[in-house]
Amino acid sequence: MNYRKVCVVGPGAIGGMMAVMLERAGFEVSALARPKKASAINSRGITLLYKGETLNARPKASSDPAELGLQDLVIVTLKSNALVSVAPHLKPLCKVDTPLVMAMNGVPWWFFDDFGGNLSGTPLNSVDPDGVLSQLIPREQLIWAVITCSVSDLQDGTLEHTHGQGLTLGRPTDHPAGVEVVADVLRQANYKCAISGSIRQDIWSKLLANVSLNPISALGMAMCNEVLEDPLVRECVKAVAEEAQAVANCLGLDSDLSIIDRMRDARVKTSMLQDLERGRPLELGSIIEAVVEIAEHTNVPVPQLRAILGLMRLRAKTAGLT
Repeated sequence: MNYRKVCVVGPGAIGGMMAVMLERAGFEVSALARPKKASAINSRGITLLYKGETLNARPKASSDPAELGLQDLVIVTLKSNALVSVAPHLKPLCKVDTPLVMAMNGVPWWFFDDFGGNLSGTPLNSVDPDGVLSQLIPREQLIWAVITCSVSDLQDGTLEHTHGQGLTLGRPTDHPAGVEVVADVLRQANYKCAISGSIRQDIWSKLLANVSLNPISALGMAMCNEVLEDPLVRECVKAVAEEAQAVANCLGLDSDLSIIDRMRDARVKTSMLQDLERGRPLELGSIIEAVVEIAEHTNVPVPQLRAILGLMRLRAKTAGLT
């Protein structure tokens, strides 16, 4: 299939870089964004600092999906806490066979669909409390993307690529149909793409870093390498990750804590820290609350995770973000 028209939904740090790289690769790129963001993109484009180069792209941006029209491929790079409000606007972008690639962090709303066992079909209230996502996003068009890429959103709006450029792609069914074609599009934009044989396992492997490093970096207002320099803080990070690993083990998923050690030299700000600094809502639902919710379903004790969740809720409240 020939994918030429690609829309990035939510062109923030990750999505903005993706829009630049796709346009650079020759695709016809558009962006669905909030009115203020769309106006800024149409006026100045998106500037990305990438491997010693300064790149600029000028995708057509709008807050109205009807203005962008039907797309060959839609890539959603929103924070999970924004997806419910945006989900109704995805349909005008999609033909019946348009893949919806979700490049997002955390546990997805469909995690227990066709999972098997006692938890099969269990909804996640922390992610999709009213079932809106299940109703509006067709699973047959859905491809999940576990992203290993760090991009900073600088004060002047410039994006700076700081770490990694990988994507692991898979369907909720783990069936590979159509995934390789989408991966080829992203490879042309210089992303290193792998096809997952078990997307839930890949989601959880990335989650071990997100659930531990993201909130602790936000609480300490520190980059990943700074968080892991202090032995006591590093001990806390590992304790939280080990609790999340215990939940994964109870679900029959393998997980590897080595991802934490691989971040020891990563001079990057987590997305949660960047959101806190910019006064944006924190992505607690899919990253922390969902793990605590699943732990309750599986009767796995997670006292450190519960404490971190409570502290992050308090931090969000005192920062005026709730």
